[in-house]
Amino acid sequence: MDELLNVDNARIEERYNAYLEESRQYGFDGETAKDLELWEKAYKEFPNDCRVMKKLMYAIWSDTCGVMPEERMKRTIELGETILSKSTDNKLREDAIICICNAYRGNDDEKALQYADMAGDFIGNRVDLRCDILSGEEGVAAIQEYVRDLILVAAQEASGMPHKKRLSYEEMIEAYSFAIDIMKRLYSDGNLGFYNCYVAHYYYCLAFVHSEFQVADKTIEMLKECVKHTLEFDRVRDKNFDYTSLMVNRLKQRKEDVSKNYTGNEANYQLHLLETKEVFDYLRDDERFQQILDELRTHAVGE
Repeated sequence: MDELLNVDNARIEERYNAYLEESRQYGFDGETAKDLELWEKAYKEFPNDCRVMKKLMYAIWSDTCGVMPEERMKRTIELGETILSKSTDNKLREDAIICICNAYRGNDDEKALQYADMAGDFIGNRVDLRCDILSGEEGVAAIQEYVRDLILVAAQEASGMPHKKRLSYEEMIEAYSFAIDIMKRLYSDGNLGFYNCYVAHYYYCLAFVHSEFQVADKTIEMLKECVKHTLEFDRVRDKNFDYTSLMVNRLKQRKEDVSKNYTGNEANYQLHLLETKEVFDYLRDDERFQQILDELRTHAVGE
């Protein structure tokens, strides 16, 4: 019986890893609908595997733009509640809570907050405690990873403030500039790797704000920075390499960990934004703006 169980467990792991490999490719290509279809198939094959449930929840989330439709919200919550009732794995439970919060957000914010309160505290959490305990090279690597994640969260939250309410021009500029500054401070040698896409987005947001107030010179300046980081992201996104800044020089970029929720490359995505957003209409006849579009067109890949 033990031998039969081990054979069955080996088969399950083999199948699960095959799903993971296919999912990574869909994530790399930005094929969110195909990834969702994949994990629906995996769930039918392994309906009691909490790892599959988690992946299905994230696939639903990734394929949803904005507030979840009611059917997807209910599905996500049902899967998350199943994980919370069955699994003792802390990481799986944390991920389930995150997905449930995102399912309720915009649909029932009171419920979302109830689940948010189930998550760990910022100080003394699992990662923080591991950094305290580990020593030597292992401890340095753990701290670098945690510092990186803290900076990423700080940048994302700062850049999210203007979306919570209408801030003043100066406040919006400060929020996005703060996000850029701390990212560049972390990657002080300019080797941002994957995180070029973060900085490109923050520069785009700055350009958008300047454009709302029709500050043409500043808009063009920010768009040029946006394009620079956009093209750098496209150059490195499918490569493995080591980060080199002193605060992150134990960390690596692995191409199999890179994913996005849109097809085509980043240059194509940014080109679409600049061509379609009405806020930039006042610049359509500006030669500098047309040069920026032409540069993106040269590198754009996708529909």
